[in-house]
Amino acid sequence: MEDGEMDMNTREEAVRVEIRSSLDKDGQIHCAAAHRIAERLGVKPLFVGEQADEIGIRITRCQLGLFGYAQKKGMPGYRAVRKLDEPPETASASVQKAADHGKIPCCTLWHLARRHGLTKRDAGNIAETLELKVTTCQLGCF
Repeated sequence: MEDGEMDMNTREEAVRVEIRSSLDKDGQIHCAAAHRIAERLGVKPLFVGEQADEIGIRITRCQLGLFGYAQKKGMPGYRAVRKLDEPPETASASVQKAADHGKIPCCTLWHLARRHGLTKRDAGNIAETLELKVTTCQLGCF
């Protein structure tokens, strides 16, 4: 094993410890916290998602707004995305161009949000407005 390289069991346990220490009051982990763990430990977000699943921890509060939100007044439960009356034209065109047969990967929306100076939720709202199905969650949730 090279310096700084963890064996698989050590890596799994380190991620699981971080997950457990990042739980919210409901015993769940937010998408943003899971991504911070991946970055801090130098693992792929999917690995964090797999470890959360293995220990029975639910991931909530998707940064795109697609899942994990309690029902709020005027909004359906579980999702926080909404259709926009006037989506940003340039960003919307980029999202539409990046879509393939009505689908767009989560990581692509993140990239486009960064490129256009938008929040991840803004990108999720644009995808919702364009009626695109977001695929390939970076944490493996869908």
